[in-house]
Amino acid sequence: MKVADVPIAAAPSGNGPTDSGRSGIHGRMARLPFTGADSAQPAEIAMWIAAVVACLGLAVLVRAAGRGWEPLPTTFAGLPFTANRRPGVSPVSLLAPAVAAVVLIAAWRGVHTRLRWVPLLVTGYGAALGWIVALAAGNARSGPAGALAVSTFTASDGHLPELGAAETDPTALLRTFTEHAGTYSYGTRAHPPGPALLVWTLARLGITTPTALGIVLTALSAATVPLVAIAVRSLCHETAARRLVPVLVLAPWALWMAASVDGVTAAVGAAFVTLGVVGSEPGRRLWWAAACGLLFGVATLFSYAMPWLGAVVAATYFIRRRPLLNVITGGCFLVPLSLMSLWGFSWPDGLAVAREQAAQAAMQVTRVGAATLPGSVTRLPVGLAVVLVACGPMIVRAARRVRLTPGWPFLVGAVPAILFGMVTGLAAATLERSWLPFYCWLVVPALAPNPRPDGPGDIVRAGALPLGLAGLGALTAIVAQTVVEIGPSGPL
Repeated sequence: MKVADVPIAAAPSGNGPTDSGRSGIHGRMARLPFTGADSAQPAEIAMWIAAVVACLGLAVLVRAAGRGWEPLPTTFAGLPFTANRRPGVSPVSLLAPAVAAVVLIAAWRGVHTRLRWVPLLVTGYGAALGWIVALAAGNARSGPAGALAVSTFTASDGHLPELGAAETDPTALLRTFTEHAGTYSYGTRAHPPGPALLVWTLARLGITTPTALGIVLTALSAATVPLVAIAVRSLCHETAARRLVPVLVLAPWALWMAASVDGVTAAVGAAFVTLGVVGSEPGRRLWWAAACGLLFGVATLFSYAMPWLGAVVAATYFIRRRPLLNVITGGCFLVPLSLMSLWGFSWPDGLAVAREQAAQAAMQVTRVGAATLPGSVTRLPVGLAVVLVACGPMIVRAARRVRLTPGWPFLVGAVPAILFGMVTGLAAATLERSWLPFYCWLVVPALAPNPRPDGPGDIVRAGALPLGLAGLGALTAIVAQTVVEIGPSGPL
């Protein structure tokens, strides 16, 4: 007999906040018997494997037809499928399977249904941090001690090798950031100056050693899990949020979260989305919308694709009929960008230069017979393969249940952002890292109830937690950690 996760108390009607924080007894959820079987998992796993193989096969065909069997163009450099292979197993490599086993067993036992809400968020954060560190430790050549060291800050192909220019005067970096973009590494010129300013700020706080810096960045990145859960709880109901926690914890994209400023970007993006979604609940004060806008502006300084994620907040304001919040959030969003403009950095000019640099990097085209394919087309199969691998087989269930979820606004921002990166080529060299702020929202529909409830929220039986899909996703990350070198040799 399987176990279903259902709330003891039904959610109230309307688009406002549910009483999910008080559902059950002292915030706990009930575990009731459910005799149905999740027979769709084998088919979804087969569909996922077929999709990954098809995308990789198409990428290989494009490569073979256009350039023989030579290395891929520079626009594909650094992808997990073309990284340096490092087969090997060590005792540290067993850490990731151990963490995955503990999380899966805890989810199977229904721990996510019995813990109170706040302890669940804390536990989810700790488990996510442990999963990220375990994957990084198993992949690092220098062992656990060097797993989180940010050695790529001095690498020619890594992020921010020009950080020395900001050590004494960060405004000088801002004034010349667009002008000198061509002299920077690809990892720097494909992003706004937010990552450089973050690392400079941490240095002012005394966090200067590579290991200390990596630990702080990893700890900040792991905050993505509880932040996403809070947003899903507000928009979808607590049942869906609780079931999503173990899925987010064991996500394959954790491979690239360790010591990564893109992981921090994911946390900042999740934070402003959460402020907007929770702040749109009836009864919330307007400062929530103001804080959302300010943090949205800060997040936009970390990624040129981040404005797409703002569509999540706008869609949420729309469905909850709070149009005034759009004005408040939009006005506060302009404050950080205006400050950067006063200090010498124009975000629109930075985007234009970044696109120009990406276009120059993608000048090489792939010829198939007599036809010539533009870079955006040749990047498409590789980009889709990256999304499929990063999200695991859970992405298939999410695609099949999009129409069932009240969390569809999350997809309004995440899907266009990834397509934007594919078309413009801004993320061509670091696809798997550049899209870290968007992966977490793509899997939200996977936890939607089937059939969809008549009222708002997840107020019918949710069915069995898809542990098979979550487990295979974790296995994908473990295999990649074992055979693919991720970290110092690739972009940060």
